[in-house]
Amino acid sequence: MKYNWVRTAIPGLLLGFTVGRLGFADFNQLHRMLLFRDLRLLLAFAAAVSLSIALFAIFRRRLNLAPSQFHKGTIPGAALFGIGWALTGVCPGVALIQIGQGIWPAFVTLAGIFAGVWIHSRLRNGSSPPNSGC
Repeated sequence: MKYNWVRTAIPGLLLGFTVGRLGFADFNQLHRMLLFRDLRLLLAFAAAVSLSIALFAIFRRRLNLAPSQFHKGTIPGAALFGIGWALTGVCPGVALIQIGQGIWPAFVTLAGIFAGVWIHSRLRNGSSPPNSGC
């Protein structure tokens, strides 16, 4: 089966445009959110997380899926993710949005993302990163 990139690209572009318009790609707005100076982004983020939790619960029940197993690396990984987000003002998806907007320092963040994925795969498997098959 051939991969249809349009089915991924169009929703991705729409999401990127929406996230950019909401201000999630603006370091200053994210910084104000993380310091609780501007609750607009925080409330939008909380709404998105709440909706995701509800939808995942519905899909899990409808598809009769077992709950995910808790991994001991979840808490340290989440802490590192949060620290990286606070330092750069960018989560992985937003780094790509910023590159699309011509914000070239986002390439440094993207390099950090790739380094983190590589380190994770080395620590988890004790070998080189797995082949994604792409």
